[in-house]
Amino acid sequence: MHTFYGHDGIITSLDLNGPYGTMVTASRDKTTRVWDLTTFKCLGQLPGHEDYVECMQLAQHTLVTGSRDNTIRTWNLADLNHARHNSRSSSPSPSESSIRSGHINGKSADMESEDYSRSSIETVEVLNSCWTSTLVGHTGHVTCLYYEDEKLLSGSNDKTIKEWDMTTGQCVLTMDLLWAMGTSNTWSDWMTETPDQSYVGGLQFWQCALCSGTIDGAIRMWDLRTGQSHRTLAGHTGPITSLQFDEYHVVSGSMDRSVRIWDLRTGAIQEILQYDDPVRSLQFDASKITIGSGESLKIYDRVSQQHSYYTGHTNTVESVRFNDSVIISGGQDSTVRLWSR
Repeated sequence: MHTFYGHDGIITSLDLNGPYGTMVTASRDKTTRVWDLTTFKCLGQLPGHEDYVECMQLAQHTLVTGSRDNTIRTWNLADLNHARHNSRSSSPSPSESSIRSGHINGKSADMESEDYSRSSIETVEVLNSCWTSTLVGHTGHVTCLYYEDEKLLSGSNDKTIKEWDMTTGQCVLTMDLLWAMGTSNTWSDWMTETPDQSYVGGLQFWQCALCSGTIDGAIRMWDLRTGQSHRTLAGHTGPITSLQFDEYHVVSGSMDRSVRIWDLRTGAIQEILQYDDPVRSLQFDASKITIGSGESLKIYDRVSQQHSYYTGHTNTVESVRFNDSVIISGGQDSTVRLWSR
């Protein structure tokens, strides 16, 4: 449906709050940008992090970002409604029209252009008023997070998962992953081979139940009332990069090039989807699993057990998210793409 240009580095994370709402994207160019999905315009850039954002979650107008600077920042994007209204009622400038049409000064917009990167950075508004708080406590890169009902869980390369009370900004629980891993040495092998690898690749909670996926390939279930791990799902042979669970299943993606669907009632693997490239990101609902692996999006129909493929990225897809009727994806080609779901 549309390709968004502007970032000058690998897209590390993204999220959206509706098919015609707001999209937020982060890149290794150390910028985090907010976009209007109706006009396809960049509304501005969120300042503050001293390194690039690894993970984020956008819930209505609240945005939470975790960074390689070891901090978590929270943002209120509600004030952007006025800016969005203005951007929709105004005509795009010639430069913006060129970007939207895919060409800049006669050049293809997906060509790496130092002049374009410099000018795009200079013209993006800095949204200073959106920042609300900074959570400090991790001593390593913040690599994943999950926010719901004023409670936040974050995973870090400091080998911990922390629970935060968002009303006070205080850490109320720290879970030690080294203790949970026991004598497993798999994680140390992966850290030696790929030192940039995320120690905690994914997590999600519901009420007092937490599910985490880590560098040793294990999925662990935790009780947030005690901070103890009480169940481990073993099967992946590489670091977990993403996971999600519902009432019956956990779906996990890994560097071992597979997606595994687990039955939560028995702990058994229900299905394995194998790919040619590491799985970087996934999201699922009752009917489909959307997977970022290699240069294409893989859409797995859980009913027919068939795949369809969305192609367009020219390098590895790093992050995927969907909402209602649209999918967004960000890749190592520095672009963000909007797809009809």
